[in-house]
Amino acid sequence: MEYEIKLKADWCKGCYICVKICPKKVFDISETEGKHGFREVVIARSEDCIGCMLCENFCPDFAIEVIRREYAHKEN
Repeated sequence: MEYEIKLKADWCKGCYICVKICPKKVFDISETEGKHGFREVVIARSEDCIGCMLCENFCPDFAIEVIRREYAHKEN
């Protein structure tokens, strides 16, 4: 199972709840300020996402969406 994380940067207000709550540390805080005047959240390790949905469920601004992707494994 793989997951795609979509982050709507324009909706994010920089509360960093997603950074703090993610058990797999998928998110980081940017080193530089963005256009809104705070250090923006970045998706740093999307491949580590386990689909727990904590980031999406706790984001107060609805700026995060986690999409489940299923891939069939081919056998040789």
